[in-house]
Amino acid sequence: MPEIQIISHRGHTAAIVAGDSAIVAQHVPDDLLAHVQAKALYAMQIQAGELPGPYTDADAERYAHTAASTAARPGTPTTNQRNPTLSASRRPARLTDTDSGRRRGRS
Repeated sequence: MPEIQIISHRGHTAAIVAGDSAIVAQHVPDDLLAHVQAKALYAMQIQAGELPGPYTDADAERYAHTAASTAARPGTPTTNQRNPTLSASRRPARLTDTDSGRRRGRS
């Protein structure tokens, strides 16, 4: 059974990660969605053993800021805000947006 990781943003639950899946809360506004998704991806990579743990919110914030600055560099591929590129090499495998129930991330 996968470990469940709560992803918080400004004191509120923004997403829940379990193994290779994440559910992003409906109340997360579009302008914060990529940031929350990046924090969720960080937790997913820790759970997959791709990054050292344990998960801390401070480390997840640094990861999200690094992902945003990488995506903002000229020549870095980007996509729309509901399906952002979080890193040049990998997008979240299975992010679900609870307001529509549709899968986000890789098709």
